[in-house]
Amino acid sequence: MARPRDASAGFSELLTQARITNRLLAAQLRETMSQQDLVRLLMGTGASNQDIADVLNTTPATVATTVQRLRRKAEGKGHDVAPPPGDGAQE
Repeated sequence: MARPRDASAGFSELLTQARITNRLLAAQLRETMSQQDLVRLLMGTGASNQDIADVLNTTPATVATTVQRLRRKAEGKGHDVAPPPGDGAQE
């Protein structure tokens, strides 16, 4: 009879699989999208700057700078669709 699996181990495996999948998808999108577009896309998921940095293999500070530039660009053009407020960081 098989032993029951530890639930925390199952969650850890799912988290690892999700991270791998995210990195693979980001790698595919890098060929057709700029980093700024990828940050804009990932911001829409509610991901933190750290999460986005992990997926894009960059630093949270780089993501924060990109978010600021996207906001300024959106404000300058007067678009109704701007990146969500906040810096994406989760404290």
